[in-house]
Amino acid sequence: FTEDRTRRAGLYLTRLTTKSPVRAGVAHPRVRRNMVQPTASSLRHNSLAKVVIVWVSTAWAPVDAMGALGMEAHVPTIRLNNGVMLPTMLWGSGGETQENATSTAPAVRDALITGFPGIDCANHYHNQVGVARGVAMARASLKRAPWIQTKVEPCGHSIITPVLPGNCFNGTLAAFNQNLEQLNLEVVDLTLIHAPPCIPNSSWADPACMWPDQPDAIYPQHCNCAASEPCAMMREQWKALELMLKRGKTRAIGVSNFCAECLKCIAQTDAVIPAVNQLQFHVGMPGPDPAGLLSYCQERGIVVQAYSPLGGDQHAQLLENPTIKRIAAAHGNKTTAQVCLRWVLQLGLPLTTSTVNVDYMREDLEVWGWELSSAEMADLNALNVAPDDPVKSMCLL
Repeated sequence: FTEDRTRRAGLYLTRLTTKSPVRAGVAHPRVRRNMVQPTASSLRHNSLAKVVIVWVSTAWAPVDAMGALGMEAHVPTIRLNNGVMLPTMLWGSGGETQENATSTAPAVRDALITGFPGIDCANHYHNQVGVARGVAMARASLKRAPWIQTKVEPCGHSIITPVLPGNCFNGTLAAFNQNLEQLNLEVVDLTLIHAPPCIPNSSWADPACMWPDQPDAIYPQHCNCAASEPCAMMREQWKALELMLKRGKTRAIGVSNFCAECLKCIAQTDAVIPAVNQLQFHVGMPGPDPAGLLSYCQERGIVVQAYSPLGGDQHAQLLENPTIKRIAAAHGNKTTAQVCLRWVLQLGLPLTTSTVNVDYMREDLEVWGWELSSAEMADLNALNVAPDDPVKSMCLL
């Protein structure tokens, strides 16, 4: 789910488009640092593994921040389990510009020049060529290369770059290389498997392993990752990403929309621990740890990166929620969208957010330098505006 916000008479109105599950990313060639990749066995011996947010003194920032921003956007970073530093806010190309490379380029340019330190993208968004163009357009205004993260299709997906059952390993390598080609990169910062495996009408994917509005297999609404077939497919995909990590073609690897059973499948072998699990995560799912998945990941050194932090299909309820409006008013000129973003960040989670409006880009970046009180955090933690089962709305099982 993606959302684009408009404001009229001081109120938020939201236009929702239902496309694919998520967000987007982009980068420049860079020298791979020699970092030790944590494995399942090494992490088992470190039960005190923690996720740490580190404020950087030299933040990702443009030379000439646009318009009213008029300053460097200091975006903190978070240390991944292999030592790579991930910016805590990225601009997502899976929003309004999805499937339109022409409109993606100027939006990426605006996001980077406004102060976003990087881009979240995916092959499935059909616009990575536009991401590359946008990065090139902004390059002269940037002090450093932006963070770029991308995603490969889940095994069984059959529309864009097929990663087909029986060929999950080689298909994943092909999808990965296509991402680099589209992004005009030699190395990407982070690569994710976009979702668990997908085979329509299989015994372990229900219903029919597709989104209701799609004519073909896209992503599973439910995937029983404990079943032998999808688990084997995930392991093959993960081995392919491990190879790309070893060869220095990606600085970190992770997953998206993976629940505990899917993560357990990868962990059954002495594989590299995923650095990131990108999930839908927002106020009102309910609580700060729906179904215990957040704590499950954190206990294993996996950083949860939030997408749809403004609520996905619950965005309208969030931006007009009386509790959130009251908290925003208590902070003077802050908006309900900023309160929602601040809540995610204050829980210690990085996030991706998307808008083509430069004013909203600036607003999204103005969520540091102030804090929600413990009482306000408690009020937000208690909200429940997600009518669906929290795990089902958080990730694809």
